[in-house]
Amino acid sequence: MRIWFLLLLALVTLEASSISTPLLDVQGDHGTIESAELKVGMSGFVVRHFDTTHSAIIANARVTQTTPPSNRALIIFSEYDGIRQNSLPNGKWSPKAQDEVIIASDYGRGLLIAPNDDTYNAVSKSIPNIEWTHPDLYATYLSHEGHPTPLVSDFHRFCSAGSVGLLYIQTTETLFTLDCKNFSLLQTLSSNSIGKESKTPFYSRVPTIRSAWWGEGSSKLESYEPYYLEQIALNNPKNKELYELYKAKFGEKSALLRHFDFKE
Repeated sequence: MRIWFLLLLALVTLEASSISTPLLDVQGDHGTIESAELKVGMSGFVVRHFDTTHSAIIANARVTQTTPPSNRALIIFSEYDGIRQNSLPNGKWSPKAQDEVIIASDYGRGLLIAPNDDTYNAVSKSIPNIEWTHPDLYATYLSHEGHPTPLVSDFHRFCSAGSVGLLYIQTTETLFTLDCKNFSLLQTLSSNSIGKESKTPFYSRVPTIRSAWWGEGSSKLESYEPYYLEQIALNNPKNKELYELYKAKFGEKSALLRHFDFKE
């Protein structure tokens, strides 16, 4: 049964290679690109080519809307924060038409959050073509920050610094695939966690994550699944598919549904 589960999971998990396309037009902090392979929430960056041998990343980019009939997608720009070097001057370029937009360039690297080692090993081995960043590294980062409860901003900073594109979170019955930099939900798959053990804040071999004296994230996480389900909802309040998934699994009176800001 486990072999069949893993085979099915390997066949249907999100696979995204880097997508490169010119920026068609710009209106303020938004622009338009053309590609049939994009999902809302996918992230990347904008590249300015100054000549045949010189180029620079000038902005982050995130897909906010797709229009399948025309293969057009709307993206929003923000300051590029993948590499920080305060000792060097920064360019003040704004995206413009014909700049290159690269989406999903680091989706070949992933971070898996799982409740126990059996689940981690099963899921990580079942997803092909992913270079896994071990959760020990993330736990060590959280200990440095003093956050035994990981924040969405922790995921963003860790994944930006390590060029990790995808975040997988396994709950009891669902594997969530998110963009690791902005926590946008990209895919959900029905899959069962193996075993009843649940380690907080997630499976790792780091024995203790240091706590800061005060501040958000400094308290110990008491329960694995409720926390991640809530964070996914809070960061995807307009995702109808997620809303319906939560309603089906937890009922129409579930407190999780209050995080969505649309009406049926």
